[in-house]
Amino acid sequence: MATSKTKPAKELTSSNSIDQSTSSNFESFTCLWLDQSVNTTQDNLETQKELRQVINHLRTFDDMDKCEQYIRQITTEKVVLIVSGALGRDLVPRLHELPQFSACYVFCQDQKRNEEWANKYHKVNHC
Repeated sequence: MATSKTKPAKELTSSNSIDQSTSSNFESFTCLWLDQSVNTTQDNLETQKELRQVINHLRTFDDMDKCEQYIRQITTEKVVLIVSGALGRDLVPRLHELPQFSACYVFCQDQKRNEEWANKYHKVNHC
């Protein structure tokens, strides 16, 4: 009987280690989560834990520029981005036409405000 190995927690990285290769990703997509408090609030940490039960390759970022840099260097996978409303409003216009940018989910508190910008982009699903 073959056993499967689970990836160590450090493979599911934070923005401090974006230089790691994506070659360990065996899925056809990469899920990224960009939020200034993605790794600091208990609620976000619990949500990450739940996501990692169904997604093998989740990377978190708290820095928009590092997240954008990471997305731009991806060539073989599709990117699914989970983003806060404020950061999404600034980042999505710069990424929307990239072929690797497949979908974006806005994780927000102010649905009405974020619908205004999100409705302009067909790859964005909001609140």
